[in-house]
This record gives sequence, C-alpha cells and structure tokens, in this order.
Amino acid sequence: MSPFIERILWHMGLSACLGLTVALSILSDIIALLTFHIYCFYVYGARLYCLKICGLSSLWRLFRGKKWNVLRQRVDSCSYDLDQLFIGTLLFTVLVFLLPTTALYYLVFTLLRLLVVTVQGLIHLLVDLINSLPLYALGLRLCRPYRLSAGVKFQVLEHEAGRPLRLLMQINPLPYNRVVHTYRLPSCGCHPKHSWSSLCRKLFFGELIYPWRQRGDKQD
Repeated sequence: MSPFIERILWHMGLSACLGLTVALSILSDIIALLTFHIYCFYVYGARLYCLKICGLSSLWRLFRGKKWNVLRQRVDSCSYDLDQLFIGTLLFTVLVFLLPTTALYYLVFTLLRLLVVTVQGLIHLLVDLINSLPLYALGLRLCRPYRLSAGVKFQVLEHEAGRPLRLLMQINPLPYNRVVHTYRLPSCGCHPKHSWSSLCRKLFFGELIYPWRQRGDKQD
C-alpha cells in the first residue's frame, strides 16, 4: 500500500505543474475514489432505511383505514378485512423492532457521507475562488498602482499673493477590495440546490445526498 500511495502523491505533485486548481481537482477525484466504499454502504443503508420508512407509513395508513391514491396523489379512505389487518400488524411490528438497528447503521454511514461531501464542497469552493480571483489586476495594483486609479487629488505646494498657484497632482490608486470587485472573473458558481430544511427532510426520509454543486442552470 505504501508504494501505491507514494506513486499517487508523486503524480499529484507532477500535476501541480499545470496549476493549483488542477491539483485540487485531482485531489477531489482521488477522495471520491478512495471513499467509494463509503458511498456504496451509504446507498445501501439509505435505501433500506427509506424502504422501512415507506413501509411503516403505509402500514400506519392501513391501521387508520386509509390508503394512498396513486392516480389522484392523495390519501383516500379504504376498508380492509381482518386478514389484511392481521398481516399488516405483523409486518408493522417487525419493521418497528428492526428500525433502530437500521437507523443506527444509516446514521453512521450518512455522517461519513456528509463528511466526504463537505470536504469535496470545500475543495470546489477553493477552486472557484482561485479561478475567479483577478490575479493580474492584483499584481498590477501591487507593482504599478498608478495603472489602476480611482481618481486624482491635488495638493497645494505654494500659495502666495501675487504669484501663480502651484499644485501637485497625485493619482489615487484603486483599493484592493474594489480591484477584486471590479475585475473579478465570472466563475461557474457553487450554489446549494437545496435549503437546510430540504436537506433535513431528505436525511430523515432516507433520500440520497449528492454534492451541492451545479453549473449555471444545468440540473443534475
């Protein structure tokens, strides 16, 4: 394993010759490959947990004499016979007693998955920040501030009665924050597609969580 890791680190260092963003992107891909087993366990646990939640909700409607109408997308009343209620009671009991174990495994792998997604999201934010920074404008402001001016100011050098007024004109360099705001390059953006309430709802019902990343108006 050690030679394999050394080779990966060597190739990552070689890719840094193409730029820091390339190295960070490769690092994100390597993290995704190394944590693929976590993703597989997370998908398995989430699907199993979601299946049990859906089963419990369906059986709970059965006890109340309700059913989900697929055509009208609503809950309607329904009459069940004794055999259906008996089988529903058995299944509900089994699912309720198995739910804590499934929920525990789902919680562990969900936390690991969220950790991986958070790390990848931070790397993507850093890449977008580097790509959008106006490095040339910042370097020009540092080396030749008179190239980027925010205006001019005049200073009185000599003011005597009967003699011409002597003024000194100086260039006001553009502040760094205005340089970044004015010359910042457009980036692909890294905006969350879901709110915190939507994320909590997805976690509670066992829906899969993907990295919060989209490019422009493109949907996954």
